[in-house]
Amino acid sequence: MRSALTLIELIFTMVIVGLVFTVVPKIVFVTNKSFETVSREDALYNAVSMAGIVASLPWDENNTIYSDVLGTDSTRPAYLCDATTGFYRIGGFKGGRNCMEASAAAKASPIGREDSLYNDLDDYDGYSVTTATPGGSKYLLSVKARYLADPPPGGVVDFSTLPAVSTSSNIKEVNVTVTNAAGRVKSPFVSSVYYESANIGQTAVKRRAWR
Repeated sequence: MRSALTLIELIFTMVIVGLVFTVVPKIVFVTNKSFETVSREDALYNAVSMAGIVASLPWDENNTIYSDVLGTDSTRPAYLCDATTGFYRIGGFKGGRNCMEASAAAKASPIGREDSLYNDLDDYDGYSVTTATPGGSKYLLSVKARYLADPPPGGVVDFSTLPAVSTSSNIKEVNVTVTNAAGRVKSPFVSSVYYESANIGQTAVKRRAWR
């Protein structure tokens, strides 16, 4: 019966131990890195999904009642939509950009929820939720909405250059941001999705009764 290892067995043992200490840490590192990538992709997917929900909603609370262009506080002549323009937004086909009469009921609402419903795009202003991926990593998803200054008519518009305004205009911007939740000890992660929408009324299908 042997009482010791041969030289060949000792060498093989050292090679195996060396491989374990060399390869296993790399496998763990790559696995963690892959999980972090998947977590970020999941967080970004949540942000895009939220932007999609917002984009499917009416432009304003009053557009849940009226499908025409709403009145705003804008003073640019090209955006006027009142008695001076025959309650018609200049630049579109007749009947396609009709305006409501300049009354309080037909004017764009302030940013934020008017009731308990999330039924127009700026109702999500201030909304936030901590989301969890299947692996447990948590991210904070938050939404902000604001009015942007009306751009000059004609030409190409870079919405990122438009300043925010405190009164109602014809452009609303919704920003969906996803970032690390409080207490999550991982590399910083921030990503934003922007959605801009214009006051051009809602799509309405004309109906005619059968005779």
